[in-house]
Amino acid sequence: MKTFAAVVAVVVVLTLCACDGQGSMLPKSGGRPYEVLVVSGRDGGCGRQLVEALSQDAAGLPQPEPQFDVSLIDSANFNQTARLARAIVIVTVNPEQFTQTRIRYEKNVWARPQMVAYVNTPSVQALRGDLAKVSRQLAMLFTRAEINAAIARLSDGGNGKASDTIAAMFGWSMKVPADMKAGKRGDNFIWLSNNASSGMRNLCVYSYPGDSLVPARALAARDSVMKANIPGERDGMYMQTAAGTMACGMSNEKGRTVMIARGLWEMRGDAMGGPFVSHSIVDTLRHKVIVAEAFVYAPEMKKRNLLRQVEAALYTLAKADKSK
Repeated sequence: MKTFAAVVAVVVVLTLCACDGQGSMLPKSGGRPYEVLVVSGRDGGCGRQLVEALSQDAAGLPQPEPQFDVSLIDSANFNQTARLARAIVIVTVNPEQFTQTRIRYEKNVWARPQMVAYVNTPSVQALRGDLAKVSRQLAMLFTRAEINAAIARLSDGGNGKASDTIAAMFGWSMKVPADMKAGKRGDNFIWLSNNASSGMRNLCVYSYPGDSLVPARALAARDSVMKANIPGERDGMYMQTAAGTMACGMSNEKGRTVMIARGLWEMRGDAMGGPFVSHSIVDTLRHKVIVAEAFVYAPEMKKRNLLRQVEAALYTLAKADKSK
């Protein structure tokens, strides 16, 4: 029998894949992105534990928003309509069948796109002891599934002209949403936006000299680049990182080390602001750090899904195809 850690590792790796099996014959899943349905019977509260864990605040937002919108139903009510949910967790407590907490998943079981995770545990106490691990891996699983779905939508249609411009400027390509038609170019810098009056989404790509990913250097570079390229309405106004808000972590994406930073931006001298997320990659041939950033401006609106929609584009950053 595989250990819990081994199963978790397999889950994380396989979420990068997008195999649908016979999913093309399935109905379209229901619900909005980042909604999760937890299915649980008379388990002594295991379902409620997972609901609370998955409802923790999302990182890097100016106001509290849950990382997922989670609902709980009894397994007796898990009918044909409920099976169309895009993200499902099915909890089973059985001391005779399970000796430790395990998770596994299936894609596109009753609908598409859909991710169904099974949490099997021998007892409430066992799940409570593993809750941090389980909830963290479920969050990674469902987030990656939503990112893959958003990337698929980008692949079906995007702003090809903007993507070509990025490739020509930096030697790196990135898919750009079709509605991002407004733009501005600077020195090793490009800014693209949907320029919406409500819920404005933005992408920036820029570079700076370097051969390593250092958070302090990245913060200094960001503030320098944004000051030079994103001014406010009046002289002396410009974008900057809100003090003490940027947090960085390293990730492995497609075999490359990527520094992912989250934080809040603000317009110096103005009341504008919002969240941002950036991906930084070292271009070893050019001795430069390539940064792709998403940020939103959406006062009086929830920002989690707005940011995550455009954040998906950052995962498409790749070396440009020189044959084009």
